[in-house]
Amino acid sequence: MNILMMTSAAPEYAPLSTSEKRPPLGVGFLISVLKRCGHQVYFVDNYLSPSRILQTDFFIRNRIDWVGIYANTICYQNTFAMLHELEALREKKIWDGKIMLGGPHTSVGLETIPDFVDHIVLGEGEISIQKIVSGEETSRVIRGEKVPDLDTLPFPAWEEFIHRPYDWTSRWVDKSPVYTFNTSRGCPFQCAFCSVNAVWGRTYRYMSAERILDEIERMINHYGLRVAYFREDHFTLNKKRTMEFCEGILQRGLTIDWICESRIDHFDDANFVELLARSGCRALYIGVESGSPRILELLKKGETVDQFIRAFDLIKKFGMKTYASFVVGVPTETEKDLRLTHELIQRIQPDFSSKNVYVGLPGSELYDYVRKHELYEYEDPGGILYLKGHDKRVDRYYRGNPYYKTPYPYRQKWRKVKLRVRQGLGWLWPKVRTLCRLPVCQRRM
Repeated sequence: MNILMMTSAAPEYAPLSTSEKRPPLGVGFLISVLKRCGHQVYFVDNYLSPSRILQTDFFIRNRIDWVGIYANTICYQNTFAMLHELEALREKKIWDGKIMLGGPHTSVGLETIPDFVDHIVLGEGEISIQKIVSGEETSRVIRGEKVPDLDTLPFPAWEEFIHRPYDWTSRWVDKSPVYTFNTSRGCPFQCAFCSVNAVWGRTYRYMSAERILDEIERMINHYGLRVAYFREDHFTLNKKRTMEFCEGILQRGLTIDWICESRIDHFDDANFVELLARSGCRALYIGVESGSPRILELLKKGETVDQFIRAFDLIKKFGMKTYASFVVGVPTETEKDLRLTHELIQRIQPDFSSKNVYVGLPGSELYDYVRKHELYEYEDPGGILYLKGHDKRVDRYYRGNPYYKTPYPYRQKWRKVKLRVRQGLGWLWPKVRTLCRLPVCQRRM
């Protein structure tokens, strides 16, 4: 089979930053499993650089049988447009292939996906995509089978990434190239603002230290890796695996730097933190979220202000840099809560920090709370909720950058009209809602 895999372009405006351009490792795994099955796979990364491939004769020249699109909620507006362009090609008899859709948005926004999409994968896709392409799986909506042992996955298709102009640097280190890795899936925690559980589930699964070390050695030998960046929610969560990884770096004599994102579990153990530093860990990205105990409890972080203080002090003691991420503007937050956050930043003195304006992400507990209590003033095409006062917070925390502001003016009258229409249409409402979420220029019947 000839298969085209694509990502979606970033929107003109978004509540979260889309400036960081790194290889889409999830798509990379899918490409690798398809190639391993003998398929010819093409890849277009519209998120890195928007293309007009759907307006060319690419499909005819390469006899494309399948198009697979990776959909995330931030970029769903472009995903929706591409899906309709593909359907138009089929209606005009220009192309007669099939469309499959995966990515985080399918798990949290299934009702927004057009009926003509042939297959929709919720969750993991490596096993399901092989069955779809082979014809073994014929269902339209598929709950993706979880890979039982992540070590059995092939390495991501780096041959598709390495020649493209991704960001191969990090401001935390002065070496390059910096290559990203994703070695775990799922999360056992219940943070109210996060939608990770809706996609991967609560079971935490991970690759072994040996598998990670083998991949790092391969990246050193083939692509000149100097820094490994583990882009996942909590790389160090499994203490045993983390220590095996650190000891493996030292035993194999791998003179690399590495960075990871994590919680602060285990960062009260000086021996553990010292081993991280000795093995080459140079920086840690930590989601602190708030300096207010009340807000931390509301967000169900499962961590305390005192824990953050002790962890940051210990990390600094061993010479590693820190990035502390905070979220502001969550429901019920007060100026006192914000003052406590500022005081915590002053106390822990991270090397880098950010205050991220809260928006409601589909699939999270707090999202349901915002919707239920009508605390938002605008809903974008992917279902993201902009809270009341969003633009004022953008002025305060993002220096008024228009990129982050509410993308389309909200009208109070439309809300009342929508309620009447919803009541009148009954079961037809989901289809109408999907259509009306889009700007006029992108509405297709």
